[in-house]
Amino acid sequence: MIEVSSIKRLFSILIIVIFCFLLSGCWNYHGLNEISIVAGVAIDRNIENHNYLLTIEIFDLSGKDGVSKAKIIETEGQTIYEAIRNAKKSLAKKLYFSDMQLLVISNQIASEEGIQYLLDWFIRNEKPRETFSIIISQEKTAKEILTASAVDHKVISEEVERILDLDNKVTASTKNIDMYKIVNEFKKENSVFVLPAIHCVTNQDKKIVEVNGVAIFKSDRLQGYLSPEETRYYLFAVDEIKGGILTFPLNEKKQDTISFEIFKNKTKKSYAYDGNRLKVYLDIKTTVAIGENGNDIDLSKKENIDKIKTVATMVFSDKLKTLIEKVDKDFACDAFEFGKMVKRKSLVSWSQLNEDWNEYPKNIEVEIRPEFEIINTGLIK
Repeated sequence: MIEVSSIKRLFSILIIVIFCFLLSGCWNYHGLNEISIVAGVAIDRNIENHNYLLTIEIFDLSGKDGVSKAKIIETEGQTIYEAIRNAKKSLAKKLYFSDMQLLVISNQIASEEGIQYLLDWFIRNEKPRETFSIIISQEKTAKEILTASAVDHKVISEEVERILDLDNKVTASTKNIDMYKIVNEFKKENSVFVLPAIHCVTNQDKKIVEVNGVAIFKSDRLQGYLSPEETRYYLFAVDEIKGGILTFPLNEKKQDTISFEIFKNKTKKSYAYDGNRLKVYLDIKTTVAIGENGNDIDLSKKENIDKIKTVATMVFSDKLKTLIEKVDKDFACDAFEFGKMVKRKSLVSWSQLNEDWNEYPKNIEVEIRPEFEIINTGLIK
């Protein structure tokens, strides 16, 4: 009679043998010599035949120094899928999208056609990851972004993605959103969202890319842009500030300025609704340090610190109020998510406002209540 321990031992050996076959490799493995790894894609329109023009940046792995470089290929087709397949006419290797980091969309397509259907292939195909970044080109074409010169990296898509990842903590001049979050926005009624805006600037006779605020979308159509400074105040309003610099003039002389480094921020929204008029309150509490004092004010005196806080509060309130008025006037959309806040806090109030909400944001009264806590005035060496 076979012992139970012997049966267990035989069963364990059998499982190990089976795993040796199953885990010995990937069934769909492709060697690096068989694929072209895609770093980024730019989408434009061919004016003559209305085909999609794709500029594809791929990693060049042929170098011996171990440093990633880039190659650019161009292709076109009636659809995104057809254009990608047509790239095989001039490529010996198959395009590999699993490491794709960036999608650049032309300003023209975003404003005239929208971006929802541009993303269909990237969602439907299993290869591209759902976390790549989407940016809007403010140049004449999206191609100009991918063909610009890189500064820190050899691959421009990789460089732009890293700039976007760090921006919110360093300059707060744009807002980066993963692709899958944008797709979710399309399912919402009256959705409003922003995407990073990028343009090119000249640096030592070379054309390089630079973050230039955000592009505002209503549903899936581009409505317009906010500058980097306007974007910073927008991020305060929607409670997405992680860092950056705030600079304020202390008097009418523009050269007498002071700069705050932002360490922490919390923005709370609340509202009052009497059945006729909606009033929104923005309570903004920001922890900062004085990073630069562009005048001769003595920072060791409490009354001077209080003066700085007073001036900063007034300037901050004016700039944010101006931005809110601009967005309401120029874009007629709820970019600051006031409707989302009302809906979350009171379905009764929302049911009364929802029917005419597209027109209502113009009539909202917004009270901005900033508060700065200065935790460090710095030491002069």
